[in-house]
Amino acid sequence: MSYKSFMRDLRAGTLTRRQMMAALASVGLVTTTFPKPGRAEDSCTVFTWAGYDDPMFFQPFLKKHGSAPNFAIFGEGEEGLQKLRAGFTADVAHPCTSYVGRWNDAGVLRPIDVSKVEQWNDIFPRFREIPGVVIGSDYFNVPFDWGNESILYRTDLVDAGANSIGLLTDEKYEGKLAMYDSAESMGAVSGVLSGAKDPFAMTDAELDAAKPVMKQINANMRFYWTDATQITQALAAGEIVGAWAWNAAVVDLKKQGVPVAYMRPKEGIFTWVCGMSLLENHAGSEELAYDYINAMLDPGTGKTLIEQYGYGHSNKQSFAQVAPERLEELGISDPDALLQHSRVYWPTPPETKEKLIKIFDEVKAGL
Repeated sequence: MSYKSFMRDLRAGTLTRRQMMAALASVGLVTTTFPKPGRAEDSCTVFTWAGYDDPMFFQPFLKKHGSAPNFAIFGEGEEGLQKLRAGFTADVAHPCTSYVGRWNDAGVLRPIDVSKVEQWNDIFPRFREIPGVVIGSDYFNVPFDWGNESILYRTDLVDAGANSIGLLTDEKYEGKLAMYDSAESMGAVSGVLSGAKDPFAMTDAELDAAKPVMKQINANMRFYWTDATQITQALAAGEIVGAWAWNAAVVDLKKQGVPVAYMRPKEGIFTWVCGMSLLENHAGSEELAYDYINAMLDPGTGKTLIEQYGYGHSNKQSFAQVAPERLEELGISDPDALLQHSRVYWPTPPETKEKLIKIFDEVKAGL
């Protein structure tokens, strides 16, 4: 949530407790659960995305230990990495697989003993093979959730039949769109629109070609978001007509009765996979860290994730607990097919990532 929108909603009295805590946590002011008294080695701190601190996602942990872990929030993979580089400590983190290699190169991760992951063999095999999950001979990520990125738009305010991510560059929507505040996402979209062979590993020439497209997109932005509640609120109010969004925002707005559609673009929908990693600089209990990971992989947790957020779960046993028609409605009934026919976020080479971040910062600064 941007500072401007946070202060606007704070003055209006429309912030929920969770939104307020998530917004403060996103800038490093608070953790969403305050540390429990006692020794550090008897605690567990989880560094994750807003919304995953909800107890519905770790019921087995609560039943076993009687209290929740401590939580701290990040809003984007690069932001999370920089906080860790600056000395922030936690035990478990929730990076997406496209960032795991970068986090590991920075020395903030440690290998996972998959023999301690109770549901490991129930994870869809394709997820266990994604780059970032395994690096060399070690595992550094336990896949947990996966979903899509595409344009979520108001059907009453956007031209009927919209089917291209090029909508983000359409001048008629100047000041009426929102984009995820991520160099990775902006680079992928701009790379596809500018004709890059691989939008996740662009050459210098392809990066140069993508920058003007980024500028076109930037010119249409009402704001950049890091908390999905920003776009659900703005779309519901008609402040914006479309946004680059995740599945959860679609589910939220449809529950509210807002007339929206989630684009299946002709260029292909984007798919992300995120999971649990152990952090090198940690002070808490390793046993509690694995208990938390196991709770997140529980089929009951997967059922909740699918039904409440519209995301997929890595545990194939979770899908048996959800009505087939609900899986079809959400477009996640066949994970293998989805991964084969979508643009899965792939790790970007380190040198390319640094250049992409620099270009994105320049574009947002108007350079």
